[in-house]
Amino acid sequence: MIFDSSLLFIACCNLTSETKYRNLIKGLLQLKLSRFDRALILVPNSCEFLVIQMACARIGVFALFMKYGASPEEVSLMASKYKCAAIIVQTYEGKESYGRSVVNACQRMEPDRNVRLIVCVDFDGGPKTSQYRALLGSDPQYLSESDESAVRAAQAQVQMEDPMVGTLTSGTTGEPKVVSANHFQSILRAFCVGERCLINTESRYLNERPFSWVGGLLLGVLPVSVVGITLVSMDPEISVKKADTQLVMKILQDERCTHFLAMPYMMHDFIHCDVAHHFDLSNLKYAFTGGQPIMKEMVENFLKKHPQMQLLQGYGSSENTSVSTQTRTTDTINDPGFGYLELAPDFEAKIVGEDDRIVARGVMGELWLRSAMHVTGYLDNPEATARAFTPLRWFKTGDMMVMDEQGHIRPVGRVADSIKRATVLIQPAEIENVLVRHSKVSEVFVVGVPDERLYEELCACIKLNAGDTSEEADLQEIELWCGEIFLPGPDGLTLAPRYFLSFKDFPKTTTGKLNRRELAAEATKILGLN
Repeated sequence: MIFDSSLLFIACCNLTSETKYRNLIKGLLQLKLSRFDRALILVPNSCEFLVIQMACARIGVFALFMKYGASPEEVSLMASKYKCAAIIVQTYEGKESYGRSVVNACQRMEPDRNVRLIVCVDFDGGPKTSQYRALLGSDPQYLSESDESAVRAAQAQVQMEDPMVGTLTSGTTGEPKVVSANHFQSILRAFCVGERCLINTESRYLNERPFSWVGGLLLGVLPVSVVGITLVSMDPEISVKKADTQLVMKILQDERCTHFLAMPYMMHDFIHCDVAHHFDLSNLKYAFTGGQPIMKEMVENFLKKHPQMQLLQGYGSSENTSVSTQTRTTDTINDPGFGYLELAPDFEAKIVGEDDRIVARGVMGELWLRSAMHVTGYLDNPEATARAFTPLRWFKTGDMMVMDEQGHIRPVGRVADSIKRATVLIQPAEIENVLVRHSKVSEVFVVGVPDERLYEELCACIKLNAGDTSEEADLQEIELWCGEIFLPGPDGLTLAPRYFLSFKDFPKTTTGKLNRRELAAEATKILGLN
């Protein structure tokens, strides 16, 4: 299902007139949902999502967003773990059976459960559930004077420090945690996104990330209400699973998009699309990318194919926002300092070593950040919050960076992604940035696999470009090339991988990022090194 900009623009107008979501507020208040209650939201990219999110925010209900399509068991566990008072659920891919199974699972929870309200958006959940349309009332555009007074009274109670939204982390560092942000932090983050991504009320912005993810919520939903953009959305399966680049380009063309979120996999598909010239993308001026270090060759090839665009490479996380950016065009691609991102003015940053002390400029270390836009912490998880935030509110990002003399930062990799070979810590990006230059390499990730002598060895997991030679011959050619191009280091070893494996695709986390741990496990299994 595709939600075009005209549909979402109508939703924005309804939100602005404060009728639709105010009627939903009235319905939620009548069901005794109020400030500080928690609501678990399972709704796809839709107008209903926007209305529900705004209604919850206006009366101080903490909206906890869960992956749409999560199993009924996962939903009931999440609702129980985080003491949710309400669950708002929509059918999955139009199947009412999914919604009903979620309802049944939650109603089977232990008697002392906190859930006292289940709202069904587009299906009949049976007894002890409420209907979304019924909560809106017979006339969603009308609100009586007494109801209006009740809504205003509830809104007046909400404070900027009240918790507003909870989103799940990607899970790249372990079990996903719920990141909790209050109203003040959420609004600041939306304004920061608007400023750093050059979006305003004239922007028509395609963001195909699920609204329940931080990439969809922070880079899409919140700027609708805070900045006033027109948001264009679509089913993420179109770009991720199906890789239907032509359909994506058609949406960009038909909706006259000025901005779009180009995740690295989408950049890859745009580069290799042979029919891009069939589409009129003249309105498209800006593309945003991030989520992982971006190779210069990919940026160069992308801008060569779409010279009218500016590419904004950003860095951020669930706990922060768009912390730093760098803008490149066809004219500036070869300027010095590629990959070094300029910090947003609202952030303090330092690079620290293993002893948590600041390292010299140009030396790799972990990035620590401090800002008013930091989230409050991890919901109901003080231990994880204490590990991530120092007493002085420095956030330990877990990302390895280098800072130059101008104070710009270059992402190198994750602390957890480091490969320990003998006594040396190796960042995979050091090797990946070289390997991607080979003509046979379409995409590559380097992981550590067990080694009896050195603890870990380097394994290159490669997606090959189509060609006339066999996979085995291509891998042998790349291995020989690595032997020539990588020189020995101080310990006598080179950064040439010991193992080379061919992959058709790479495992992803629930948020679409590379799952390096799973990739390393697959490589270990293929090599028989378990």
